[in-house]
Parts: sequence; C-alpha cells; structure tokens
Amino acid sequence: MGPLLLPVTGSNDDYRKPQAVGDLEIIDILARMEAINSSGPGLTDLASSVGLSPFQLNRRLKRAVGDTLGNYQRRLRLGLAAALLTRSDHNILDIALQTGYGSQAAFNHAFARRYGLPPRKARLIARSKAPQPLLRHRAFADTTKPHRHHALPVLAMRFQGGYDHVPGYWRAFATMLRRAGVDLAGRQAVGIFYDDPGVTPEHLIRYDCCLLDHERLSERLAGPFRGDVVRSGEYASLDVAGPYSAVADAVFAICAVWMPMHRRRLTASPAYEFHRQAPWNDDGIIDASVFIGFE
Repeated sequence: MGPLLLPVTGSNDDYRKPQAVGDLEIIDILARMEAINSSGPGLTDLASSVGLSPFQLNRRLKRAVGDTLGNYQRRLRLGLAAALLTRSDHNILDIALQTGYGSQAAFNHAFARRYGLPPRKARLIARSKAPQPLLRHRAFADTTKPHRHHALPVLAMRFQGGYDHVPGYWRAFATMLRRAGVDLAGRQAVGIFYDDPGVTPEHLIRYDCCLLDHERLSERLAGPFRGDVVRSGEYASLDVAGPYSAVADAVFAICAVWMPMHRRRLTASPAYEFHRQAPWNDDGIIDASVFIGFE
C-alpha cells in the first residue's frame, strides 16, 4: 500500500510474520492501553490486573506484538502523530496534545528519536515524497459522501502484519468463528484498520476482523475474540469493489483529494470497512464501503 514516507530510525521493533494475536490476557491489555488519548494505567497496574509481574507482562507482550508495553505505547502514539502530521494540516501543538504529550517540546523530542527528524521538517519531507492524485483518485473523491456513524458493537479478532495479508486474515477469522459454533450466514463483516502504511512498518500494522455483535457474542466467546465498538462520529464514505488494493486508492482519494476539497481534516479515529460481500471468500475480492473519520 505504498512506501514509507517516514522511515523509522534506530528501531528495535521485532520483525514477525503476519499473525493473529491469540493471548487472551494480552488481548485485554491491548484493548485497555490502546486508548491513546488517556493516561491509562501503567505497567505495574496492568500486570497486576492479570496476575503477572511487570517482567512477565513485558515478556508476553514482546512475544505477542514484538515490543514491551512502554515501547508499544510510544510507537502507537507517535505513529498516530506521524499520520496526522503527514495527512492533515493540524498544527504541531494540536497533534502533540491529541497524542498525549504535555508540551510541544516533549513531543518534538520523542518524535525526533523515532523518525530522526523534528516534526516540522518531517512534514515537509513526507509531503514532498507523497504521490500526486491521479484521475482515478479524483473520480473516487467525486463519489465520496459524508456520513454520520452511531456507535456499533462488534466481535473483533486482532491481526498484525501488512495489509496485503488481509484476505488471509478474514479466512482465518471465519475458520475460528466456525470452530466456535458461530453461523456466518447473513453476518455483517467490519474491518478496522488503525495504522498508516506511510509511517508504520508493514510487520507492525494492526488490523481487526470483526462481526457486528448486537447479540453480544463477545460475552460468551473467549480469546482470540474480544468485544469492541465502531466509534460514533463523522466519516467520509466511499464504496469500493475489486481486489483489496482498491482500499488503498480509496483511502488516498479521501485524504488527499476529498478532505482538502471540502476543508475537512483527518481525525484520530480508526478507519472502517463495512463489507457487503463476505470477505472470507477465497477470491480475495472486496465489496465494501470505506469510512475515514473527519472533522
């Protein structure tokens, strides 16, 4: 889905093959600490909540997602900051505050440690490297519409790896659900993607395969499943059909063409795919509406 606009420097991130995150206690920890805008509990409190020592929790996190808790939290906060920096016109102080930094100076220091550049210079370089919209992106933007979403419960399963592997994630998700006794006929599938491939290395990209869960299946199914929610808010909506790579074109069209045209800005919300065709079919074809949050 495109080259890195801001390569990570001096990173200790473990490379790993695309995988499902299957550790039930770690799934719970991830859900709690991915609330980026809140201070949240620290390592000791999180470890105690699942009956582990801080050392044991970090060891299991490292095994599951390739990093310790502190590094993982910093990576998520700075990945979001880099996406907002390169894909929107938010000022740098606003980005610092949105991603949990108490001052622009603290943010500048943390950002430069991860990306090797101060935020202002990184924004200029990333924009100079970004591809220019093509006719197909402008055509996509012409069919993009604003949409207001209400909160919706989902049953989710977390995967980590590149977007090229998403069709395989859906097949694995469906297999696990069938083993758990869930009938997939007529179910609404929802994909949640969190990370910008322009700033997040492929092997660290998070993607959730989900079903709408008005029945509260999450209350009776154990890991690797968990309950989550599609966030309420304003979204730009675009229909896509074809190979999964069409999603990258849709996202680019919304962020690079539609939002500037309508004087809208990207938000920190995850993006969503609401599927009209079951995505666990073997053909790897997507038929869905893509939703990108704006303000």
